[in-house]
Amino acid sequence: MIRLMGIAPTLSAVAFMFVIRTLPLGTPALRLSGLGLAVLSTGCIWLLARAGKASPIAKGMAGFVLLGAAGLWLWPRGLGQAIATNPMTWLYGVLLAVAVCPQLFGREPFTSFFARQEAPEAVWQTSVFRDITRNMAWGWAGLFALTGLLTLVPDLWPQPLKPAWLRHLFTDVLPLALMLGAGVPFNRRYPAYYQRRLGLEPQREPTQPPKPPSKEKTLSNRYKVVAVNGSPHQAIGNTAQMIAMLRPHLESAGFELEEIFLSDKNIRFCTGCGVCLEKGACWIRDDHKEIATRVLEADALILATPVYFFHVTAQMKTFIDRSLAYGHKPRTSWKPGLAVSVSAGLGETTVAAYLGNVMRAFGGYCAGSLTAIGIGPGEFVGKEAVEARAADLAADLVRAVKEHRRYPATELDLRFWQFMGSLVKENREFMKHDYEHWQKSGLFESFEAYVQQKKSESVGDPEARKAWVKSMIAQQKAGGVGGTRPAEPSRATAPLEAATCRELLQSMPHGFKPAAAQGFSAVYQFEVEDEGFTAHLRVAGGRCTYHDGPAEKPDVLIRTPGKVWLAIARGELDGQQAFMSGKYRVEGDIGRLIKISELFGSAKEAAA
Repeated sequence: MIRLMGIAPTLSAVAFMFVIRTLPLGTPALRLSGLGLAVLSTGCIWLLARAGKASPIAKGMAGFVLLGAAGLWLWPRGLGQAIATNPMTWLYGVLLAVAVCPQLFGREPFTSFFARQEAPEAVWQTSVFRDITRNMAWGWAGLFALTGLLTLVPDLWPQPLKPAWLRHLFTDVLPLALMLGAGVPFNRRYPAYYQRRLGLEPQREPTQPPKPPSKEKTLSNRYKVVAVNGSPHQAIGNTAQMIAMLRPHLESAGFELEEIFLSDKNIRFCTGCGVCLEKGACWIRDDHKEIATRVLEADALILATPVYFFHVTAQMKTFIDRSLAYGHKPRTSWKPGLAVSVSAGLGETTVAAYLGNVMRAFGGYCAGSLTAIGIGPGEFVGKEAVEARAADLAADLVRAVKEHRRYPATELDLRFWQFMGSLVKENREFMKHDYEHWQKSGLFESFEAYVQQKKSESVGDPEARKAWVKSMIAQQKAGGVGGTRPAEPSRATAPLEAATCRELLQSMPHGFKPAAAQGFSAVYQFEVEDEGFTAHLRVAGGRCTYHDGPAEKPDVLIRTPGKVWLAIARGELDGQQAFMSGKYRVEGDIGRLIKISELFGSAKEAAA
């Protein structure tokens, strides 16, 4: 039904042009036909508008019919006669107004309606989307103007074109051919052309096989940075000038930077009622929720403010205070952010540190601070240094987003997790929504779950520490000042001193050669038949670690008697000959097996 109503205005316009060319001017039949078509088209537009489906072109078609009907009834010998003489000229004139007027009056271009049917909602507010739709609207305006001029050719010709077919050529055929031959290809190709100019990968046509999505290079997945500016001076303030220093470096990397001026928004003070802790959302209806949502959905964030009385501005503080509902609910993923602050000479670094800490409420961590001393509007102490720092920080932010980097956890992260977790647990009846969030996200389980970072596995020998402690105690009892910590087992002594294959494998990380493992990774699994155990060595990132039990996906599986591997490690048996003679068996990557001699060597080789 909606689709039928969508084409009704266009069909009404076609029918109107037919009747106005066919029926004599001034006859009741023509007037009644025009009135009926006007009622039909405007009624369909009203219903479509209520459903949010009324396109600007459909409105233009209905407007043309309404204009023609008004001319036939109100001014038949003037406007009615003019439209009847060349209805196509008037139709293209109305469409030209549809294309031009919204942009002249600061409204969104008519092409935005159609672009939204093809592009995902996430890109509707991007600068690329707005630029494409604006340029296409002007392109169509030129096309409507050209087709309108073509329809005037028969009447502007020095000798009017008498043959009916020649008149139809200029009023109907050529304009339609121009629309199909130029307008349709323009719609299909211009968005892709414009995106390629910006270094973006255009969205593919639905008929083409989809490529794996690239978050960095497609319009729909372009990285988004949201900057919240707390300065009352908005775009003319020094805070905005510092954000502007970041913009070109971010945009050149394919990032879109959206700046939100808090002084331009309606954000009421926090009342401290605690409803958000219980229900999960603030009851106050203003602009805060929309801004917070945009910050939460962004790939990176910037919190920026000048220093007012050793702290952030009132606008920024109000925005932060109203974010209490988010502050008690740590995000389960992290995004990088930048803290930006400027002072007249006191407090900017303290305020920047405060902003960096506040980022946790929005799932952010501070990747760096851009601070400056302002001595006047747009004037800074060492402006060149501030600009250079901005370029470096922008590059850090881009790298952190693209590579999904996470900065090391700090004592502030630990203290926050300990304090907030304890607070939420103790007040679970009141802070119901917060407690449910912590439980559902698994944040109570461990600090690692909160920071989304795992503890590294120890490669040290616990027995070495025990021996060290015993030696210190023994030397102190003997009158000395303490023991000397024993050295880690060397590559030469560890295999020679190992009594079992398990001890040998446990000691192999101490004899590991990091220089030989640059850019190399492998998992070696050992099934030691006579000793009855399975273990594996993991080589990655220039380190080697020992693990009991089987690996999930070993690259090399070695089945060997313990005494055979001990003999190979001590240099008493040639590993290649032992393999060829079947003393041990191997499954997997033989190249990685051969690499073992480079990664560890033999005991005799090391001793030499």
